[in-house]
Amino acid sequence: MPFDAFHDWCSLVERDLDPGAEMLHFLRQEVPGATSVDPWQVEAITSDAQTVALLVCRQAGKSCVLATRGVRELKNGGTTICLAPAERQTREITRKVQHYLRATDLVVERATQTEIECSNGGRFIAVPASGATIRGYSADLLLVDEMAYLPGANGGEDVVVALLPMLKDNGQTFYASTPAGKNNLFANLFLEPKDNVHRIKVPGTSIPRLASRVERLRSQLSATRFRQEVMCEFLSDGLSYFDLATIENATSTTEGAVCPRI
Repeated sequence: MPFDAFHDWCSLVERDLDPGAEMLHFLRQEVPGATSVDPWQVEAITSDAQTVALLVCRQAGKSCVLATRGVRELKNGGTTICLAPAERQTREITRKVQHYLRATDLVVERATQTEIECSNGGRFIAVPASGATIRGYSADLLLVDEMAYLPGANGGEDVVVALLPMLKDNGQTFYASTPAGKNNLFANLFLEPKDNVHRIKVPGTSIPRLASRVERLRSQLSATRFRQEVMCEFLSDGLSYFDLATIENATSTTEGAVCPRI
């Protein structure tokens, strides 16, 4: 066997045995200079929990995790339903999956901006978060991006209720988002944790490659916004100009105070 062919064969074996190496190979289809994946990303794509919840700051690579997990399911011949609040987001994740598929030997028989079908029977279907548009499928894997921002009543619960019956008995669900206050179903996964959920929290300060971005945001955002967007903290309703904890600390029990504590 020529050396180049042997090297390619060894690389293929490595990717088959090491999910981190496989994900790095996928990433290089978009970012040729990528040199590594983060430990939390490997933890996520290798989790065998039925439900995985990813509380991740922006630009940390959570969509890369979802796309990688989608490709791995395509390789298994399964069906993935990917849900996001807006159609633009569904197209972006589908684009990532299409890029990553170039690093596999799968044959794509049909591809649109929101759907992919492979010759082995695998399907990837991305839909916006509407109960009317997501019913009627059957899935091996559910991916929900920016779950904290799902529309509708009860903090996205109505959408999830429409989604979960599609999942097969041995299927897996991934919920991923940045925080958006405490009054939504995603926040409940962390504030009222259940034993059967694999929770992963990734603040921006935990990722060395984001150090310069974090410092720029620290200097430009308010303290509350920085804690929410970068530190991944669940604060008040996610919309208030002042964090409720700050208001609470500024009040006084002194009689006649300008801001009396009620």
